[in-house]
Amino acid sequence: MSGSTYGVNWMAGPLIGGLASLVLLCASACSKTVGQIEPLAPAGQTAEAPSPDQTIEKVDLRGVEFRRDGSLGSHRDPILDSAVEILKNRPSSTIYVDSYCDATGGKDLNLRISDERAAAVASYLEQHGVPADHIVSRGFGASHFVASNASTSGRAQNRRIELVVEPAAVATPADAAAERLTSR
Repeated sequence: MSGSTYGVNWMAGPLIGGLASLVLLCASACSKTVGQIEPLAPAGQTAEAPSPDQTIEKVDLRGVEFRRDGSLGSHRDPILDSAVEILKNRPSSTIYVDSYCDATGGKDLNLRISDERAAAVASYLEQHGVPADHIVSRGFGASHFVASNASTSGRAQNRRIELVVEPAAVATPADAAAERLTSR
């Protein structure tokens, strides 16, 4: 009985070792890392690297404080003014003002607070030269957490404002062909 077990183990070792070598060989033949893999272009389009003015950017406005009524606090100007300067250089972009809360408070309260805070920041941007028709304020309430709500520092990280800057869509040959078909 022990002889047959020995025979099976003797054969399994080289088999497993050979499979492991094959996996390592195939993995080392891959020439790109995950960060280098380009997405496939939709049919009718060529894959081109997006230019800097075509990439979606996220601007974190940590440090902007709000009063209890949702209006902007006193330490806002340097942070928001630097954001205004960035946004003025992207006149055709859509700017999403996204506001988030931590998990304390009720769902309705958190949605109201995040809506008010997003609206306050959107109003500031508009008052300082960012076109209103390019600004979309969105309150997400207690969602999209970036840290645990179990600690004070985690809750502070979850109470945040982010600007998502989305460039205007750049027409592609496929878009032009679709436009010709629909305009007939």
